[in-house]
Amino acid sequence: MKITCKQTTSKGFNLKEVTTVTSNNYDYNFGGYGIELNKEYLVMGIAIYKNSNCLYYLTDVNGEPDWFPYLLFDVADNYIPRNWFILVSGKNDDTGIYLLCGFDELCNDSDFHDQLLEGDEEAMRIYFRRRMELEKELLEKELLE
Repeated sequence: MKITCKQTTSKGFNLKEVTTVTSNNYDYNFGGYGIELNKEYLVMGIAIYKNSNCLYYLTDVNGEPDWFPYLLFDVADNYIPRNWFILVSGKNDDTGIYLLCGFDELCNDSDFHDQLLEGDEEAMRIYFRRRMELEKELLEKELLE
C-alpha cells in the first residue's frame, strides 16, 4: 500500500478519534517526524488502537518507523501484500492495539512493535528487510500491469 501526504497538521482532526495528539495545531512535519506534503510513503502496517477509532499507518520518515493517522494521507495504491497477517486483540489483552495488520514479525511477535518504536537494532533490520521485500513485490506487480 502506498499513501500520499495531503496535510501535515492535525487541523480538523476529531481529537476523540485521534488520541495520539491533544491539539488541532500539531504539526507532523516538525518535532522529529518530518512528513512532507505531497510525498508518497510505503505503508508497512495498519493499526487501530483500543482507545481510538482511527486507522494508523506504519511508515518510515528519514529512516525512522512510526505510526501516523490516516487523516494525513490519501491512498495512492491500495495493494495489500499477499503475505500480511491480521491480529485482532481482545478487550482484556494488555496491549494498546485492537487491530494490527502487517508483516509477520509485526503481527506475530508480541515484543516486536515496542522494540521497533524504541529503535532496537534487530527490529529495525527486520523492518527494513521487510520493506525491501515489499518494494520488490510492488515493482513486480507494476511490471505485470
